[in-house]
Amino acid sequence: MKTQNSKVKSQKFNLGLKTLIFGLVFLILPVFVFAASLYLDPKEEEYYLGDHFGIKIRIDPEGECINTISVDLTFPNEILIFEGADFGDSIITIWLEKPSSLDAKKINETGKISFSGGIPGGYCGRIPGDPGLTNVVGEIWFFIPSMIVGEVKEKEVEIKILETSQVFLNDGKGTKAKVNFQNSKIKILPSSGEATNQWKEKLAKDGIPPEPFEIQIQKDPLIFDGKYFIIFHTTDKQTGIDYYMVKEGEREWKIASSPYLLENQNLDEEIKVKAVDRAGNETIVTYYPKVKKTEKLPLTQKLSERKRIITISIVLAFILSSLSIFLIKRKFSFVKNEK
Repeated sequence: MKTQNSKVKSQKFNLGLKTLIFGLVFLILPVFVFAASLYLDPKEEEYYLGDHFGIKIRIDPEGECINTISVDLTFPNEILIFEGADFGDSIITIWLEKPSSLDAKKINETGKISFSGGIPGGYCGRIPGDPGLTNVVGEIWFFIPSMIVGEVKEKEVEIKILETSQVFLNDGKGTKAKVNFQNSKIKILPSSGEATNQWKEKLAKDGIPPEPFEIQIQKDPLIFDGKYFIIFHTTDKQTGIDYYMVKEGEREWKIASSPYLLENQNLDEEIKVKAVDRAGNETIVTYYPKVKKTEKLPLTQKLSERKRIITISIVLAFILSSLSIFLIKRKFSFVKNEK
């Protein structure tokens, strides 16, 4: 009896343990299996003093389809120097925010980099059979300042993705996706490296300006209080768009982003937009104001106008003729009386 009771208790224990394990797995799987992964590449690497290197930000949607990505990064600005950002190979095509060369000073002061954008149609991960990693969100380039060899110990620093970073599903509802973050650990060795600058080399090879584009004038009661604004967008397949500038008429060029509120609401001046890529190549497009055409009178109105002019001419001619006849008669009457 004791043996049978022991078996029953053992079976109940095993069943309870299996139920507990199954329950834990059931709870854990939705959190980890179906979460997108936003990670830095390389995960770990060694560099030397004076080295220039790039860190790629990649996304793995883990079977989901996403359409919006917002990334906040931090780096040890007392050790690393931000050099630039490369979005030429990014899966993001519509940018809401991204760092430009004009932001370098501020980024190095704060040690924080932010960028966000959208993917029309969504991104569902690597296509099966594709040998390349087509999941690049962007690449950030850093520089390790040279120091006196022997006075610096080996250091390990970390470039981190902040928890404020977000990814949204392409489900038409703006659903926020669960995201796992993976940072990058950098070991700095206390000796001089080759000091090759791949970022500058890439910029030097880029002699192709951004793609041509159009300026569209829009007006919407929900945007800029119903005032006229312009929208514009283009791409650069080599090093990516750095920034835009707008010039209205004879005014100065201004740093701008789309949509851009126009200063001149009369729309009677030329509007120029300049797209500048990371290598400094420019593409400038111009919007020419529409010339107001002289209003043409309808045919019936033209005939009526012509008839009125002819009538006035006849009346004037009649008056002049009558006056001439009156003067002539008066003259003849005056001569007759003299005789």
